Amino acid sequence: MAEADPDQEACGLVVDGPAGGEVEPWPLPNRAADPRRAYLLGPPELLAALRRLDAEGRVLLAVYHSHLAGGAELSQQDLASALVDGTPLLGGVAQVVVALEHGHAVLVRAHRWRGARYVGGDLWTPVS
Repeated sequence: MAEADPDQEACGLVVDGPAGGEVEPWPLPNRAADPRRAYLLGPPELLAALRRLDAEGRVLLAVYHSHLAGGAELSQQDLASALVDGTPLLGGVAQVVVALEHGHAVLVRAHRWRGARYVGGDLWTPVS
């Protein structure tokens, strides 16, 4: 999904699969003022997705977004969006970043809250 429109940051949710199936990405529109430099999950779309999740008895596993350059670490802006008063807005939910280079994914990293900070771990790297 991040490679589908490499000129703007992709974003959305990752949810558990129905009836124990594979996890699913739920893409959401990027509502940031400059989607080339940031992402913003729009409140109406996020609320609708969370209601759907609840109605289907599913679990939110992660919020994902892409970085067009600069790797897969959480930026200061990412942290500002994910935290409220120094704690995660969505407890138990990972922050996943897809790093792009020249429009192609080069790394996917999940950041999980550990103690008092997010700690990243690679989920995917391209096969050489």
